[in-house]
Amino acid sequence: MQPPDVNAAEKKQIEAKGFSDFLDRCDETEIMWIRRKKDGGCFFLTEKNLCAIYDVRPSICRLEPFTIKDYDYLKNRVELELDFPFVCGCEGVNDGETLPVEVIGKAAQMIVRKILVLTAKDLRLPVTDKRVASETRARILRRGIDMANLSV
Repeated sequence: MQPPDVNAAEKKQIEAKGFSDFLDRCDETEIMWIRRKKDGGCFFLTEKNLCAIYDVRPSICRLEPFTIKDYDYLKNRVELELDFPFVCGCEGVNDGETLPVEVIGKAAQMIVRKILVLTAKDLRLPVTDKRVASETRARILRRGIDMANLSV
């Protein structure tokens, strides 16, 4: 399960920066995806390879170069790992700087929340139902298994 690129609050923050028409049309799931450039690059990537919305970038971007490996809903804990092979192209991974744990943690929690909401909608249950949390964890774990089986 892929969470949306942006939620309504993140969309408003980006629009407040003066951007419009940056989303693809929502599909039947009403997920909001950021449009891609013709070359496949991010809509917000400038000619100088900088993020035009860095200070208000959505949680999916804040989490890079990590991916969610597991979600322990009983302990409300999210386990992250570096997102290989994509991390190889991330200049910031090996520059010696430390990423703020608070920023990464908040981004991971927001993404899990987005997946919880989508799962609740799929199951037609309240997001607070333990079955939603359990299925969310199963979906995250299945995604990891699926990614491991990809040929690079």
